[in-house]
Amino acid sequence: MKQFCEKAWDIFNSDRKQSKLISLIFYILFVLILCAGYYFASKPYLSFNFFINSGEFIRVIEILPALVLIISACIFFIPDKIEGLTHLYWMLFTLLSAIPILVVYVFSGIAYNKNVLIYIYTIEILCIIGMYLVSKFDIKFPDLSLRKKYFWMFMILFIIVAYGYLFITLGLPKNIKLAFTGDYYTVRLNYRNSVNLFGDYFVQWMGNVVNPFLLTYFIYKKKYKFMTIPIFLEVILYIYTAYKSLFLILILAPFFGLVLNKGINKSFIQKSIVGVVLIALVDGIVSVGKQFHMFNSKPLSLLNHYPSYYWVYLPIMVRAFLWPSLIALEYYDFFWMYPKVKLSHSVLRHFFSNVYKMEPSLYLGALYYGKPEMRLNVTWYGDAYMNFGIIAMIVFALILYFILFAIKYVEKKNVCLVASLLFGGIVTLFNGPLLTTLLTGGLGIGLFLAYLLPKDI
Repeated sequence: MKQFCEKAWDIFNSDRKQSKLISLIFYILFVLILCAGYYFASKPYLSFNFFINSGEFIRVIEILPALVLIISACIFFIPDKIEGLTHLYWMLFTLLSAIPILVVYVFSGIAYNKNVLIYIYTIEILCIIGMYLVSKFDIKFPDLSLRKKYFWMFMILFIIVAYGYLFITLGLPKNIKLAFTGDYYTVRLNYRNSVNLFGDYFVQWMGNVVNPFLLTYFIYKKKYKFMTIPIFLEVILYIYTAYKSLFLILILAPFFGLVLNKGINKSFIQKSIVGVVLIALVDGIVSVGKQFHMFNSKPLSLLNHYPSYYWVYLPIMVRAFLWPSLIALEYYDFFWMYPKVKLSHSVLRHFFSNVYKMEPSLYLGALYYGKPEMRLNVTWYGDAYMNFGIIAMIVFALILYFILFAIKYVEKKNVCLVASLLFGGIVTLFNGPLLTTLLTGGLGIGLFLAYLLPKDI
């Protein structure tokens, strides 16, 4: 068992360089799997707007230069061994957004006659510039580190204020049975109806930033008997909200922090992603065949006993890789024709009027899917275009570059603990607006705490 664990860890910790040709093959294979994934989604998920429109060959020619550029940037600008959040972010952004949006456009052709190529190429170029800047430059920021004693005094006070405010405004957590017996939507509805703005901030900040940091710190320092403290604090938040993502962040933040502390091979990420989407594709193919009675011959009839109905395909291939890019194209499709939102749904709503009289995510959910409750959240570039167009995409990208440079600077203190502070915000950034992620998602407060983090912690 010990030898097995050592070999498994070598996958993360190996210093061996992967040849650029092998890396290129993995990216090409990834693109082909996504293409097959979209093709099979067009049958069971037409309600998700997974249409296939004619003209695929022309659209392939249109996006081929962008695909070549983005893959080349990944191969040359992202180091073979990733030891920080900034390179990891651009690696995952490429795999989760920059490449999938090209695949989705080829098949769907959405906004084909609306200059959508300007939108797509802007995304790819901004991604490439971001990778290049992070790989070649550093910015030195003022040192704001606190002494260890004062840092922990501040953290304890922050926790007391946050949970005290929640107890005062929401009462003591009582819906324990509802939260843990499957009636999640009732709990979430009660929470949304009763929580105020600052209460929601404290829930997100504690759940996405502080509690994962505490758990990582206790693991990092081998103070295992204190691990129950952040877990208990997270359970309190879950009883209020029934947000399962709270536990996901709590588990993954220490994992990624400890892995980045040792360094993770780019090749491992490539192999893992390709392996996961390949498993999802196989699950989707078999599920489609089973649902639409395609396994009539005797050898294939055994597949009718396959237990899954898109259990892997739906959450991974559709929801994680393809649908977010489809939503981003739908945002462009709508706001290319109609007035921009101009931050009228944000904290600046008092300065701008919202012509749509409701949140954009709800409005587009109703328009494109007939279900406003779907809340079509979009990542930072879609949100930027929705507000002010292509210019805003460039401005928001500059803000993102600055944030990533700040992260690159502070993670030199202790990449493990800094990663645990920022992981929740970085995850939110993949499917949420930049400004919202900074404030509500906890990226801003996480970066602030990372700056206060003592160097000798």
